[in-house]
Amino acid sequence: MPTLEERFTGTLIGLAVGDALGGPVEEIPKHPCMTPRPVTEMIGGGYLKLLPGQITDDTEMTLCLARSLAEKKEFDPADIAKRFMEWFYDSPIGTGKTTRVAMARLKEGIPWNEAGRNPTGNTLTGNGSVMRCAPISLFNYARSDLTAKHSAEQSIITHPHPDCVDSSVFVNILLYQVLHEEEKTKAFHESLPWIRHNPDLMQQYGQILGLQELRTTGKVRDTVETAVHSFLTTSTFEEAVARSANLGGDADTIAAITGAMAGAYYGEKAIPMRWKDKLVDRHGKPIHEELSSLGKSLYSLAT
Repeated sequence: MPTLEERFTGTLIGLAVGDALGGPVEEIPKHPCMTPRPVTEMIGGGYLKLLPGQITDDTEMTLCLARSLAEKKEFDPADIAKRFMEWFYDSPIGTGKTTRVAMARLKEGIPWNEAGRNPTGNTLTGNGSVMRCAPISLFNYARSDLTAKHSAEQSIITHPHPDCVDSSVFVNILLYQVLHEEEKTKAFHESLPWIRHNPDLMQQYGQILGLQELRTTGKVRDTVETAVHSFLTTSTFEEAVARSANLGGDADTIAAITGAMAGAYYGEKAIPMRWKDKLVDRHGKPIHEELSSLGKSLYSLAT
């Protein structure tokens, strides 16, 4: 079994690996995937013209969140929103409309808990807040109630729709259960009651294990279903992440969420070194060591 510290670092590194592996096979309307599949190495390319191992907005926003938690030693949504905005106005890669609108409103001086509450944020159900939420489950390792509360609040910054907020809670509570050495399926079932106030969503997610068709759109329900299914129905980190990445669609986000869960469950040592060593940020700077350091810092704070 991996140590708890290896689970922490595995969560962040696993997320980044999934993001970078899936980026070259991402496809959106008007940008069909031209990259041959299956992809099993950090090849780069795709419609975003990524460097091999280059992360996208999924990991960049996760880094903003993790850095804030590690440096401030508390959950400070105003600071997190400020870091999101500073990142956004410095060469972002792959951001969606909901995030773009919220960032513009933050720049205008609108508070963190109001910026996302606009016609776009109130109606669209994208996956932009679920892809980045994993550091919350690490920081609040000892408090499931705070894991849920802070997961919801970080979503509100950009994605206030109930499906986005509650999906962030569900994913992070699942991560919380996995970090406490729960068996995967048991962790999944114990996470569902945390979204019982959204019965339609709870019912849909409750059927994940029996899914016959996996949808790969950028809608949060489709993303969470596919990512969790890939995690629950595979037996190694590499198998889980490669499967989710090669489904296409919003591949980077689906694989990032799968990677966070698989990294938390199997630990950092289960992540292939050939993938970890390739990781670079939007400026081409290697980030494996920083991800590991942030994971260790959050482990120290949490324990």
